[in-house]
Amino acid sequence: MSENMNAFPGDDRLIDRTRAIWADVLCVAPDERLLVLTDNKVASLGSAFYQGGRDLGFQVVHVIMPPLAKGAAEPLALAGLALRECEVYIAITSAGTRSITHSRARQEASKAGARGLTLPGMTEEMLLRDAVGANYEAIARGTETLANALNGTDRLHITSEGGTDLMLDVHGGEWFAERGLCDKPGDFSNLPGGEVSIAPVNAEGMLVVDGSINLLGRLESPLEIVIKERRIVSVKGNRSEELISFLEEFGPDAFNVAEIGIGMNPMARLCGTVLEDEKILGTIHIGVGDNSHMGGKSLGKVVAVDVHIDGVVVSNPKLYADGSVIDPRNFINA
Repeated sequence: MSENMNAFPGDDRLIDRTRAIWADVLCVAPDERLLVLTDNKVASLGSAFYQGGRDLGFQVVHVIMPPLAKGAAEPLALAGLALRECEVYIAITSAGTRSITHSRARQEASKAGARGLTLPGMTEEMLLRDAVGANYEAIARGTETLANALNGTDRLHITSEGGTDLMLDVHGGEWFAERGLCDKPGDFSNLPGGEVSIAPVNAEGMLVVDGSINLLGRLESPLEIVIKERRIVSVKGNRSEELISFLEEFGPDAFNVAEIGIGMNPMARLCGTVLEDEKILGTIHIGVGDNSHMGGKSLGKVVAVDVHIDGVVVSNPKLYADGSVIDPRNFINA
């Protein structure tokens, strides 16, 4: 994009929000090189970030690529190169395509020291929501403290008023704190940010998803998911066949239980978009499919597959770590 391009012709609040993200979430220094990477379906939102960065006097480039198909997990090679060569990036992918989060390109960029935000399915309305404008310094402290508290845990037990009763083996792992705040080389986060997660070694029991799930959005009625030996073996409820058919497109590995995540953003609210819903303070989400690009460290079997979706439990979930109650709300002082 050229220096004499017209200013972003949208809501001034969007530009204000993008400036705040560059300055306060990504903590950009004047001499750093910034990349906005979008597919063409969300190019206008990328333009808002470009404009916000230019308004602050930063060196910023906007790269537009084709949307990533469900079975094509990696961006074009030139886009991956741009991710590795910048210091700071924002990667926005349109709804229905795979997030850059779970890609080799993002992982290689993190290893090269680039830090940034991945925003799957982000919209202008979502960008203006309170969860995006949360106090990320407080969230960063809270997520790090909770992750440290969970490190060394062997077994988790999750229950909920909706019927979840799930046991997870997480022994020997190092939990990942998605701080929201990206101020260190290699940092990456979603936005809204704020969760603590790990890839389990094993999982057994009943998961009742009653908030939202990728592909299906906000659920009108719960999905009852039976898990054995870290795999989904059955799903019951309205739209269960739709979920099963979607996962079957990617093969057996798509049914792998890839993640246990804990929401840590006190400003997030249930809206039907998993990007925000999974961050709701006190909620639990279970990811299935790919775990090869998770943060933190795990002793769980590595599964690489071109899909990762999350189901959110909102009906007062309770978490027990080696028998002790863990309340995420006690770790956030916003």
